[in-house]
Amino acid sequence: MTTRRVVLIADTGAEDFGSMGMLLGSLSEAGAMTELFTDGTAGLQSAVRGGTDLLIIDLDTPSLGGVEAMLEIGRIASRIPVLLLAAEESRARRMWAVGEGVLGYVTKPFDGKVLVRFIAKALREI
Repeated sequence: MTTRRVVLIADTGAEDFGSMGMLLGSLSEAGAMTELFTDGTAGLQSAVRGGTDLLIIDLDTPSLGGVEAMLEIGRIASRIPVLLLAAEESRARRMWAVGEGVLGYVTKPFDGKVLVRFIAKALREI
């Protein structure tokens, strides 16, 4: 099995970081080399440097607020599979994500096991 590089951008101070910790552990068990970034800019820069098989972005990370971050995510989604996580269901954001070609848009709280199965399937198909 090929090791896949996954970049996860998440707010470690968030109340739901426990689920992110579980996600990190599950990705490791699935054989993914996961890098966690709490700074959105640094995470996006790392993802585009090359070798990233999947980019998982928690849209509630404070450094990812604003139009500029959304535009950058859209540019990245055309080259790297992107999975977005968000605390709130936003029809406008979901429609934007579909239009940009993101792999998926998941609202929190999420079932970690189901999410990991989705990610594992996506990594097999890359």
